[in-house]
Amino acid sequence: MPENLISVQLLGTSFSLKSTENLDYLKEVVAYYEGKIDETRRGVSLQDPLKIALLTGIVLADELLKERNRQPGALSTPDADEAERITRALIDKIDSILQ
Repeated sequence: MPENLISVQLLGTSFSLKSTENLDYLKEVVAYYEGKIDETRRGVSLQDPLKIALLTGIVLADELLKERNRQPGALSTPDADEAERITRALIDKIDSILQ
């Protein structure tokens, strides 16, 4: 696979990323991280670029771990509550018919 190179400017620092990933994908990753940096800046009073980058990294690690820990196919709480309500109603109906 050919290597792609992208120039990045984040928090006052310029650097290049070299990867075999698609260039559009790399741009998407950088844009996502920039958005997270902006969210972090709005949420804290930090001015130090290193601290902002570190805190943003922790936020992204939190997102990743939460996503990994989600059970595939698991219902959201409102959906799970509704499914339980329907199941209980069906069980009650079956019980009343069998008695």
